[in-house]
Amino acid sequence: MRSLVGKSGAVAASTRTARAVAIVGAVVALAIPLAGTAHATGARDGSCDDGEFCLFYYPTGVSGGAVSDFAVANIPNLGPTQPTCYEFRGSGTGSGLCVWHNARSARNRTGHNVRVFTNVNYTSTSDLFTANGQQSDLYQAKFLDESIKFVT
Repeated sequence: MRSLVGKSGAVAASTRTARAVAIVGAVVALAIPLAGTAHATGARDGSCDDGEFCLFYYPTGVSGGAVSDFAVANIPNLGPTQPTCYEFRGSGTGSGLCVWHNARSARNRTGHNVRVFTNVNYTSTSDLFTANGQQSDLYQAKFLDESIKFVT
């Protein structure tokens, strides 16, 4: 009889240990992806990161304006009104406003050339921002920005 109690006690301890290991493993497995995403950058976060094209509320050289950052994807219509427009993000002046007809400068941090058009669906005149170029003011599309196209 004593051996049965000893065995069942060992089995219970073994089961508790297995559960504890499983719980610790699950916590670690969940923490690893969360830690990775906490430091990851991505489009539409109000920060002009590598691999993004960005429109700024203020002209080049003026700090304090909000940014609207985009991944590599064509946008045929930036949208004139909330809630369907692309807006400036971040804490600077212009944050929350629609980009449409409000952008003053741009920066291309992608490996593609990008055009900002003065009309929807990539029509009319445009400003070209070369791949991996510096930030500069919009000229043709200043206050008329309506669509963005990534070109080769």
